[in-house]
Amino acid sequence: MTPQPPALPLTKAAFDHPPTALGHQHLVIKRWAWLVVVVSLATASAYVCASQPLSKSIGFILVNLVVFPLMLFATLLALRRTRRVADILRTYPWRAYPCEYPHRSTESPKVIMIRFADDYTPVLRFTPFSVHLEQKQNLHPDTIWFVGDPRYGGVVSPVGGHFPVRVVLESTDQTVPDGTPEDDALAERAGLVKNGRVRTT
Repeated sequence: MTPQPPALPLTKAAFDHPPTALGHQHLVIKRWAWLVVVVSLATASAYVCASQPLSKSIGFILVNLVVFPLMLFATLLALRRTRRVADILRTYPWRAYPCEYPHRSTESPKVIMIRFADDYTPVLRFTPFSVHLEQKQNLHPDTIWFVGDPRYGGVVSPVGGHFPVRVVLESTDQTVPDGTPEDDALAERAGLVKNGRVRTT
């Protein structure tokens, strides 16, 4: 028998929900661990290159000059994005919506469809990395917790709020609902929109 999903937390902001704050902390630690690994690999690679004659290591050096800066940039970007996730979690409370996970090819980014309203079920893409969210301690894969603005995206988690992940809207042919000036102000404060432009990262 499938257990009943837990009730939404009675907090003004999702970040005030202890499992969510802990989940975000784990996300930050994971990003820092990636950064340490990348820097360690780059340092070890530089040491190996320095201990070899230039004629033997030139190809390896050229590859490293391309690969490691890209890896470092991607890792630092992902670490910086955790701040935006925190801003969103501190601005909105959790809301529960029906959802489904469209299956795509292996190469395609993973997405989720959230039914915010009967006439508005957009496709949202996980960012900055693709995530199999339906497999993340998810006892209720037909329901998702969401914080943010349905017009722009936000953060989702399996029921319970323990695994926050950033999502952005993919292009859609559906009519995007209008928002109030208060909705627009919240979106700006959360970092979903900046100077009237939607952030897609």
